[in-house]
Amino acid sequence: MTVFDERELKDQLFAQNARDFYETIAKYDDEMVPVMKARGYTCIHSMERTVAFTFGEITFRRRRWKKGDHWVVPVDEKLGLSKNVRFSWEFMYQVARLSTMMPYDKVTQVIQMTYHIQITKPVVVKAVKLCDKLLEEQADYRFYGDDTNSKKRHVDVIYIEGDGVMVKAQEAEDFSRNVDLSHFVIHTGSQKVGSNRFELQNKKEIVSLDNKMARDQVLDYLYNHFLIDENTVLITNSDGGRGYTPYVFKEIAKALKVKRHEHFWDAYHVNQKLKLAFRPYTEDLLERAFQAIKQHDKGKLRTVLDTTESLLMTEEEQEEFNHFKTKLLHNFQYTKSAVLRGLPSAGIGIMESQHRKITYRMKKRGMYWTTLGAQAMSQMVVLNYEGKLRNLFFGSWREDYEKMIALDDQSAGTIKIKLNKIKRRYKLRSVRYAYNRRRPK
Repeated sequence: MTVFDERELKDQLFAQNARDFYETIAKYDDEMVPVMKARGYTCIHSMERTVAFTFGEITFRRRRWKKGDHWVVPVDEKLGLSKNVRFSWEFMYQVARLSTMMPYDKVTQVIQMTYHIQITKPVVVKAVKLCDKLLEEQADYRFYGDDTNSKKRHVDVIYIEGDGVMVKAQEAEDFSRNVDLSHFVIHTGSQKVGSNRFELQNKKEIVSLDNKMARDQVLDYLYNHFLIDENTVLITNSDGGRGYTPYVFKEIAKALKVKRHEHFWDAYHVNQKLKLAFRPYTEDLLERAFQAIKQHDKGKLRTVLDTTESLLMTEEEQEEFNHFKTKLLHNFQYTKSAVLRGLPSAGIGIMESQHRKITYRMKKRGMYWTTLGAQAMSQMVVLNYEGKLRNLFFGSWREDYEKMIALDDQSAGTIKIKLNKIKRRYKLRSVRYAYNRRRPK
């Protein structure tokens, strides 16, 4: 019995797609002849061009027109193809999206298997760099563009959580250092959407190499999207690490003029620290410590800590335990549970689960990133998870942005855009400089 080979049929369908494409392009090119002549253009010649589309790598011929010093290629404009570009916009989007799910070499294999197009790893890198460029342009557009269409939302409670994600970096000057991605999540609460599933409402994620820049973006987003009044409650949660201390969130609350701000020391991290500190001792001490935290009884916690301290045998143990004890007592106020504060507990402590999509793609399996690559990929992963990566390539903002930069180079708007780009690049150089200074000689 002859086994049906589906690959042969697929090859035939690709060939038919190519023929249909040729016919469509030729028809459009012919239709534009009287249009271009009416506009005063002269057809200079017809040239071939090879472009990789999602339906195959196609070589086609089209007319090129000229009026004065201005050249126009109607077919290229119809297809959205820039000069000297070998890959369609849709093709690059799909390569970029695949890169958020798998290593670059796997992307090349998937493209070959599904589209019958041979690409190399540098093409995937090019797609990521294209995303980085679009992210810069989108940031400029949001900063200087017309944002009046976004209506501010009035909510009773706003949640903010922040934490860092450490990924391995590999630069030409240093092959063994790490970069810390600042990750903040803003939402307005958790709502049940299935039998066992909860979903964060109005969620917004911000990722940046620069912690201060990420915090500024958090403030900008809150200012532009929420109506904050004297009744608004701000709930923040973090592990208390550098860049995520209670002081950092207090400054955000102060800037927003929030009357009630409740900060939590992340319960998961508190529990981990307790387990680690009490591991050499009896389980009874650990249980008593957990009970003191649960009841928010500082006196009971002191008693447990003093009892444990009497069991220490060496100076090294004493120093390590004293450091833990001091930090725990100093931040004890932030361990008070949401229930004891009269607040809903749902929606607090979501950071670890939100990290997962970034860590799954960017950590383990021997992965290394350049500084710029880590910045771009982390934001791409978040956009893809939110279903917004396509908007980065095809959203209406791009047309508005192009009109904005088409203004006179000496206009105030253009000057502001240039200054903003210089400022952002300077900040990125500052981040690199800070990391380079910290690395061992």
